[in-house]
Amino acid sequence: MGKYEDLLIQTIEFSQKQGIEEIIARYNNGIDYQIRFSNSMIDIMKRWENDKLELFFVKDQKTTQIEIRSPTMPLIEERILHTVKFLEHLPKSTFYTGMEMEKKPYQKIEGLFDSRIKSFPDKAADNINAAINSSLEIGAKKVAGVLYFGQNETELLTSHNIGGNYDDSYYRMTVRSFVDGESSGQDILCGRNLSNIEKKFNLTAENSGKLASMAVGGKQGIGGKYDVILSPTVAANVFGEITDGANPLLIMLGMSPVSDSITKKIAPDNLSIEDNALVGDGLGSKPFDVEGRPTNQTPIIDKGILKNLIQNTSSAKNYGCQSTANSEFVGLGIGSKMLAPSPSNMVYKPGDYSLDEIIADSKKPTIYITSNWYTRFTNQLEGIFSTIPRDGLFLIENGEIIKPLRNLRLTDNLLRMIANISAIGKDVKQINWWEVETPTFIPTIKVSDCNITAATK
Repeated sequence: MGKYEDLLIQTIEFSQKQGIEEIIARYNNGIDYQIRFSNSMIDIMKRWENDKLELFFVKDQKTTQIEIRSPTMPLIEERILHTVKFLEHLPKSTFYTGMEMEKKPYQKIEGLFDSRIKSFPDKAADNINAAINSSLEIGAKKVAGVLYFGQNETELLTSHNIGGNYDDSYYRMTVRSFVDGESSGQDILCGRNLSNIEKKFNLTAENSGKLASMAVGGKQGIGGKYDVILSPTVAANVFGEITDGANPLLIMLGMSPVSDSITKKIAPDNLSIEDNALVGDGLGSKPFDVEGRPTNQTPIIDKGILKNLIQNTSSAKNYGCQSTANSEFVGLGIGSKMLAPSPSNMVYKPGDYSLDEIIADSKKPTIYITSNWYTRFTNQLEGIFSTIPRDGLFLIENGEIIKPLRNLRLTDNLLRMIANISAIGKDVKQINWWEVETPTFIPTIKVSDCNITAATK
């Protein structure tokens, strides 16, 4: 254990004296930074200190979870006494059936923490300015975006004497370049490894600038049936709705499109995806879940078959299977969080094609979507959705990009799309931003016969 062990032990012992039967105590201490830029200039630089204690309580089959900022023992005791009284008025949980009770060794994950993060605040602004210049040099007129980065210490202890600690670091950058008011391009970069970070920043900005330059002169597209090529950014958002839905909690709430698809073939043989909490650069990686169970790799889709749901101890008991060590504090809106399954990193098996090869093989009219936002559902249970392409959007004919398009919408069915995957790229990159909450390692993906609708006046 680490430097917060005494505080966690005292917290658990005090909770038990108040009649709490099971407790999870997790301490997080770290620093987060934000650098925002617009009009090709840095305009905001912020720094936050993150110091909080998260507690999960079980008593008489009733559960609740609280967070205490800048915790001290007097404050912790005060909050525990209040929470014990609050628990008396709660109904019994229908979802909670227990937590991990056996301590097991944890696997060390190389790459979770890059010590260069400590000096990165002194270099980050210069790296951002260099990235801005890289985009301007390739043709952009204005560049905007945001960079988040930081480091964190996590220490966990449960009333079953299970726990551990680890350090991690991260960065996430979004760059959006503009040639004019309607010609833009976006790219994303995220990870933990700061090797060659300036080069990575520059290449990301260059790609956004290149897409913006290609988007100049875009015209209103025509609706109809098209093959579509989804960039990793778009594919992670669209197909993430399926992999995130491989979750007992979402199935119970009627929010999963795969509730009736377990053990069924839903995709072609070349699609395999796993939940993997052990990949070093993954922003969702960690050596143990919030119950203290060692994390691992879980096949979600294997050769097109939906093999598994992610599970924690409680959901696994309800399903009659083993936990996949995906337990986390999960919020459902206002109120305390519950102990439920939550994904770590979704990792796609690479395909055989480069982006250029996928484009060259697209002989019939095909639309290349590089970015999207506002994914919304008409029926989430059936997977009927729409999403709006933004930034570079291009029409391909006879294996070549022939012109940029605007004002189109992808309106389709998730299960139909995943079944119609026709090509998988080998350009796997990690995606994590506000449209993709689960860190996802994913390549370019092509889908046949998708429904594209045009804007109406």
